[in-house]
Amino acid sequence: MKWFLTPSTVHLRDSLVERGAALGGWETVRFSDGERGYRLTEDVNGQAVTLLASVTPDPASLFDLLALFRLLGENGSQTPSLVIPYLGYARQDRPVRSGEGSLGVMVAELVRNLQPAELRVLDVHSPRILEALGSRAIELSALPLFAEHLARGEPVDVVVAPDAGALRRARGLADRLVPQAEVVIVEKTRPRPNVAVARTIRGDVAGKRVVIVDDMIDTGGTICEAVRLVSEGGAGSIRVAATHGIFSADAGERIARLPVSDTWVTNSLLQPAHPRIRVLDITPILF
Repeated sequence: MKWFLTPSTVHLRDSLVERGAALGGWETVRFSDGERGYRLTEDVNGQAVTLLASVTPDPASLFDLLALFRLLGENGSQTPSLVIPYLGYARQDRPVRSGEGSLGVMVAELVRNLQPAELRVLDVHSPRILEALGSRAIELSALPLFAEHLARGEPVDVVVAPDAGALRRARGLADRLVPQAEVVIVEKTRPRPNVAVARTIRGDVAGKRVVIVDDMIDTGGTICEAVRLVSEGGAGSIRVAATHGIFSADAGERIARLPVSDTWVTNSLLQPAHPRIRVLDITPILF
């Protein structure tokens, strides 16, 4: 099996090589009008290949995915497999206001219609997007990574879902802990996009060792509000785990100032070094 990486996943190159993965080569060119061109730099005829490509906010990442998948097929490889560490646009899974559309569903359908031999996606934000990817899509999970690292520290009494959408993930993490932890949920509202207001905790965290788990940290609003409520509820200690560290604007600094002992994200997206944020490698779960 040979792995081909788009620019959105090239930061995983060294980790893949360390695990014995063979990497394939390609190059891109720009025409005089700025149009993109792509060319494989090695023979893939008859070979089993996997394309590792994320969809980031930059639409070029989606085009890279589509173009490289096309090249691999047209140049004679076996039907390529596709692994997507981060699937952006999944928050746009349905219109919220008049005039909007389900752009996340559109992206998922474009991926599904490629009909890869295998389709694996890490921690999809929305169940509706996972459904749009098709019945053959496999959702990978970072929860085993988080459970493994939590097991090395103090026990967990309570896993907190920072909103209703994170409840399934919180229960999944609690099930992986020994002994199994209690699960509580933060009730919140969103008065406008990227603004979260936590209202109350449905459960008791007083004196408890707490982990807040979510699929992503973007602006940090959801996590910050959850930490505030948990702290006000008298938690004995607080840790945070989220798969995708987006960290828009000053979110990284906001998270670093929180009264938490540990914050974990994965390298599904490229993560700059930060003294208060620990990064877990996802390559063990991609194979």
